[in-house]
Amino acid sequence: MKKTGTVCNVLMFLFIVCILTGCWDKEELEDKAYVIGLGIDHSNHKGKIKVTMLLANPEVGSMQGGGGSIEKPREIITFDANDFIAAKGTANAIISRSISYELLKIFIVSEEYAKDKNFMTIFSAVVKDKEIRMDSYLAISKENASEYFLKNRPKMETRPHKYFQYMVNHGIENGLIPDSTLFRFYTTLERGTDLFLAMYTSAEKDKNPKVHSEDEYMAGQVNATGELDDTQFIGSAVFRNGVMIGKLNGQETRTVNILDDTTNIKDILIDLPDPFSNKQKQLAARVLKTNSNKVKMNMKGARLKIDITIPVKIEIMSNPSMVNYAKKRNQQIVKRQIANHIKKVNERLFKKTQTKLKGAPFPLSMYARRYFGTIQEFKKFNWRKSYLDADIRVHPSIEIIDYGKQAKTLKR
Repeated sequence: MKKTGTVCNVLMFLFIVCILTGCWDKEELEDKAYVIGLGIDHSNHKGKIKVTMLLANPEVGSMQGGGGSIEKPREIITFDANDFIAAKGTANAIISRSISYELLKIFIVSEEYAKDKNFMTIFSAVVKDKEIRMDSYLAISKENASEYFLKNRPKMETRPHKYFQYMVNHGIENGLIPDSTLFRFYTTLERGTDLFLAMYTSAEKDKNPKVHSEDEYMAGQVNATGELDDTQFIGSAVFRNGVMIGKLNGQETRTVNILDDTTNIKDILIDLPDPFSNKQKQLAARVLKTNSNKVKMNMKGARLKIDITIPVKIEIMSNPSMVNYAKKRNQQIVKRQIANHIKKVNERLFKKTQTKLKGAPFPLSMYARRYFGTIQEFKKFNWRKSYLDADIRVHPSIEIIDYGKQAKTLKR
């Protein structure tokens, strides 16, 4: 009996192993059409939205596809739908392969639709689709998303997923766009006390744009010429309670990113006013943020007082006035000038957020919560109203770690 039971157990084990090692449920890469970018616009039909899908061909540029493939690297389709979840089924009436959101990297929403009070009714579906990852990005386009994808034709990147990956990552690293993942968007929305910044983009250049400082642009305003794609990522769209209410340019967005310790900004290049020049010359500098900001709040009294200390290290990269920085006096002058400039830029930003945007553009309320024992006490404090009247003072803590190479004074 024991021998018969042992044989039965062995046979059962082999049967189970055979089932587990089967490939009956396998899915081939080329069987799916992967949506890399998803666009959302207003529709001319009531109760509908216009959905645009940027589909990537996984075989183009891969070893499997080969170098001589004549297949297109991407395909774009636009149609009306009730929502972008069920739209996958409609798309399969046009696309032969099964539509998948597994590799979806970016949502492009037109500025017009982002300002619609019904935007969140449609966009809330992202948390219900298991294929959509919360590390996907939300971006706002100046034009319709359908036009944006058609005009977006990168010259150097054949594969669309690589293009968006590079553009977004580099933009976040240098601070010109915010880190606007879906996770951040919904976290801010649930918190309900602060504003959310989404990256701003455009594939349509302004006609006769004005020339500004290197970071004072919005997407579409940089007047670049040559053999290049017109798509630009710079600046941010400001959201309150899931609806777009305004915009920040590249400099303002970068300032917010330095204030926000939850971002990945660490090393950026900026232009600063040269204190030794009367001709409005600018000196290039590298700003390194290696330590967190220090935020102190005084809740006593009729007006909230906030003091923010921003520790940054500076490397001076250029010297247009040919000043000798070996002299201590010159070092003190340039250090004081940089501190005043950073203070001025930050205070101008806070004034705009208090008077026009009516909220903090980063999770400043999280610092305020520490001063209260319970959630009820914090709610009673009414952070939103208190922030609008708050006395906010910024204290840059500047350490210049490199004054650059000191060249001999040129003879004139």
